[in-house]
Amino acid sequence: MMKNAIGVSAGDIWRLLSTKGRLSVRQIGDYTHARDSAILIAIGWLCRENKVRLIDRNGSLYIELNSIYTETYY
Repeated sequence: MMKNAIGVSAGDIWRLLSTKGRLSVRQIGDYTHARDSAILIAIGWLCRENKVRLIDRNGSLYIELNSIYTETYY
């Protein structure tokens, strides 16, 4: 898989999460019809860019977007 294709997959997953909210890896696969390896590499890309967070719920991995709003303290 080429770097550009990984970036495209990451963008697709980011857009999916922005409309659907928190999803499991399986749900992402159901929506995107992408291979597991492409999904996991793209999620890693998004994690590295601090765009998503991973949540473990009873052994299932869920992914959600990090807040797009920065916290401000006064």
